[in-house]
Amino acid sequence: MAGLRLSGLGLLAALLLPALAGAEDARPLTAEEFDALTRGTVMDTWSGGSVYGVEKFLPGGRSIWEDSRGCMFGTWKQVGEMICFTYEDDPVNPDCWTYFDIGNGLSAYLGGDPEAEPIYLHPGTTAMSCNEWLGA
Repeated sequence: MAGLRLSGLGLLAALLLPALAGAEDARPLTAEEFDALTRGTVMDTWSGGSVYGVEKFLPGGRSIWEDSRGCMFGTWKQVGEMICFTYEDDPVNPDCWTYFDIGNGLSAYLGGDPEAEPIYLHPGTTAMSCNEWLGA
């Protein structure tokens, strides 16, 4: 009977764990997967229920980021399991994230910390005002 109860609990755990994990993949996106999901798109970046930035993803691991400070060019590359962005305002300290495909966008954790509050990237509905930059 104890064996039956354990296998019943194991089955319950197997059914619940994917639901608890949400729609996220168990492993972070690779650079190739990230590029395939973002290249040529503009993504709104959400945190705490509101948009705090917009990013246009260009070929070659380049991007244009816009937030309340204005527009800036960035580059990104894979470092281990993280995608690290270096922006022109701070070329020495990259911002590194683990990204996950959530079906209708991406979720990301700063520094790869799953205990951190995630950000979310969704296809852009916010207009970018970096007009002179968008031809890049």
